[in-house]
Amino acid sequence: MSDRYDDDFDPFDPYEDLMDLTGGENLPALEDPAVPQAAPPRSPLLTGLIVGLLLVVLSIAAFQLIGSDDEGNGTAGSSPTTEAPGNTNTSAGTISNTTAEPTDSSTTAPPDPADVDLPDFVASGSPVALADLTLAVDSLGPIQLGTSAPRSVGRLIASLDAPDEDSGAVISTGAFGSCEGDTERIVRWGPLAVIVIVDEDRTQTLGGYRLDLSYGGFDSPTADLKTLSGLQLGNSVAQLERIYDGFDIEYLAHPELENIFELRSANTGNLLLWGPISSADESGFVRGIYSPDACGRFS
Repeated sequence: MSDRYDDDFDPFDPYEDLMDLTGGENLPALEDPAVPQAAPPRSPLLTGLIVGLLLVVLSIAAFQLIGSDDEGNGTAGSSPTTEAPGNTNTSAGTISNTTAEPTDSSTTAPPDPADVDLPDFVASGSPVALADLTLAVDSLGPIQLGTSAPRSVGRLIASLDAPDEDSGAVISTGAFGSCEGDTERIVRWGPLAVIVIVDEDRTQTLGGYRLDLSYGGFDSPTADLKTLSGLQLGNSVAQLERIYDGFDIEYLAHPELENIFELRSANTGNLLLWGPISSADESGFVRGIYSPDACGRFS
């Protein structure tokens, strides 16, 4: 069997151009010199190592990025790991302080009387006759309430001699009309007691008076003291109404003193005097005559 060619077949001879070469000529270039030579293929093992290292680095970077985002923003089922000292989140948008505020005991605790060492009152000024020590809404005769206690009580001592009792600085219970918890000082001559208000700077002010049979000392000259209009201890309720005809008189129940009277101005309604009585009947009698309470009156 022989090979046959078609009439149009032109066989290609790859060595045709080399047939005319002699031994002194250079071989023609088999490749285009302008085309760069291809890099030699890398080792498959080295390539695998490089790819593996890249994957490890990318995995570590992704893990750190995700962990950092969870710590800063929080995720479902997690909460921030840091919070302001003393504060806890109680609900969305609200913050409650769990640290107790310090208590300023100086604003709630009354002053300790043991820390208030007050000098004794001494006689001063000119004496006042007993008949002139009339009981008024704002004075004991010429001695005005709201004035310096060393001077005003000193004048009472000059008029009535040494007091029967001086309580010194004590914490008020409100029983004598000063503000409960304040520091007061009660000075007494028989049934007459004067109330001295002691401020934090130890300033002493004559705040009021009370004339009361329950204080004792019936034989004391102060038992005969009268009001400007002539009311005195032991007068009947009928006498009280006759003396203060034209004024407003109310009879009230008191939690501590039981029955009391209140004498008020018919024009202004202001309280002028008050005190305990045995009863509101006409046969009842006056047991005490008080000035208006000192609490807040001269502060």
